[in-house]
Amino acid sequence: MSLRLPPCTDGYFQNHFFYLVLATVLMTGQSISAQHLDIEVWGQGNALFAGYCRTSGALGCDLGGLTDTLELPAGTLTIETATKKLIFPVDFRDLSGGNFSTRNPGFQSVRTALLPNELLSYRALGKLKYWDPAISTWDDAPPDVQIRLFGGLEASTEILNDFSQCAGQLLCFNENILGFDGSTVFSRNGISGSQELVVDITDTNGILHTHLSFFLENQVGEAGGPIGAYLIEMQLISNARFFPSDPFLILFNAGIDPGEFGAALNALTGDSENNDLPQQPELPVSIPGDVDLDGDVDRIDVALILLAAQNNETLNTTNAAFDVDQDGFITRADAMLAKTLCTLRLCNIPVEAPSTALNVAAIYDQTSGMLSLNDIQTDGNHYRAQLQIQGDHTFALVTLQPDISRYATPVQYDAVSEMIEIPAVFVNGKFYRVALKNTGNSHFKIESLEEIHTLSNQIAE
Repeated sequence: MSLRLPPCTDGYFQNHFFYLVLATVLMTGQSISAQHLDIEVWGQGNALFAGYCRTSGALGCDLGGLTDTLELPAGTLTIETATKKLIFPVDFRDLSGGNFSTRNPGFQSVRTALLPNELLSYRALGKLKYWDPAISTWDDAPPDVQIRLFGGLEASTEILNDFSQCAGQLLCFNENILGFDGSTVFSRNGISGSQELVVDITDTNGILHTHLSFFLENQVGEAGGPIGAYLIEMQLISNARFFPSDPFLILFNAGIDPGEFGAALNALTGDSENNDLPQQPELPVSIPGDVDLDGDVDRIDVALILLAAQNNETLNTTNAAFDVDQDGFITRADAMLAKTLCTLRLCNIPVEAPSTALNVAAIYDQTSGMLSLNDIQTDGNHYRAQLQIQGDHTFALVTLQPDISRYATPVQYDAVSEMIEIPAVFVNGKFYRVALKNTGNSHFKIESLEEIHTLSNQIAE
């Protein structure tokens, strides 16, 4: 089996991947000095939530220290007054790779906050805003500047989404390929590139900690832009939950002093104050093979080690973690060993499908009587929907919205027969195959119900 990165014939891709590597490998004092807030993610029932990181002592979790640095009133929460959206301030200058890139904010969860092997994606929203320090106002960004979010997983032809090959996972890597990263562009005109990309997959304890990469650049991809502050908007999506997180904002400092940056933030937050912060959870520690120090061994760790080996990097204190086999050199053997140690994010294919709600596109909540169809396919299009139990084995359609494909085996709706075929619905720890018939007025009646005892075999048929 060969381990290789996809061909990088595009110089633009190579340059940005190089910056991504620098962001991870060259962990100098400059890279850890700037204050920022990480995004903590958790789930409750069928909804996903995003908020300030609350882990005591962890980098990216000190809200009080951040407000002190920005010279804001004590107890201030960075929440936009007009929309009540959370704001996560970061600084483009916090990387040794230059003044126009950052891997902050990170995305993290704590033990049991999410389901095991839960797949999170981001959805880019809105358009790029700019704070002009010369006139101290917010407006649309200049036409020749943009922010690129780089590092999210893109569903390419090198990634498998066959349920049987992936042993029940939503998708997995081809045995001989690592896959590649995509990018999202925020500009004054809105979103271009990939609006949605995968952030990460949790481990068996529901934990993740990931940092993607943001770049300030012009429209041809050259680094740089006017000094000031920039504002983007996004939300997070889970493949196991119907409702995404509320949208949130990320505020970037591009070369202005803390006082001016605080003024840009204060123009958004006003005078809101709140001292009632949540309790402090704990985050996992690093493990062998985790060269990007995000608490797991994944495809990015393997790729970074392989790239360092190809560049014949000399072992030193900043890249010591790359020497996984501890022989004093960074080689392809270290990348291969890291791949065998891979703990999450699609590096390896499990032998058996885990029995969780993540394997199916439909979940029924007995308490609320709500049937959530997280991926419905009809005539080549995909949707999300919720149906409410009405009694007498009948459901009423409550919500329906267009979406993208998120499951290897989606629910199917045949417009001719007006039948909903659910390959598997998760109900109180068990799985059922269900067929619903459209009876008119957005009501559907159960036509058949069959318990499934061997999930992986029957869904993959």
